[in-house]
Amino acid sequence: MRNTLDVVVEPPAALRKARLDNIALVPASLLPLKGTYQPIANRLPKGSVLCVQSQSPRQKKILIQVVQFFRNHGHTVITLPIEKLQKKTSRKTHAQTLRLAL
Repeated sequence: MRNTLDVVVEPPAALRKARLDNIALVPASLLPLKGTYQPIANRLPKGSVLCVQSQSPRQKKILIQVVQFFRNHGHTVITLPIEKLQKKTSRKTHAQTLRLAL
């Protein structure tokens, strides 16, 4: 029995023809904060890779290998610690009690 993950599917033609200017690799916790890292990635030279490094030792180890891969394939790689982006977005939020109309 084949696992569905074992099947390689050809991407759509539009995706095969697409050429990306830059790549941004960020931890999932930063996905809602796209407005903080996207402008940084957009200012990099075409073909560059922005990597945001989390504090997780496991993710750091993986990111080192990913960075080396991109550099070996001719990409300029910029690595930023996650704290640099989180400082820009840290806002104090206060808990609120909301009344629901029933």
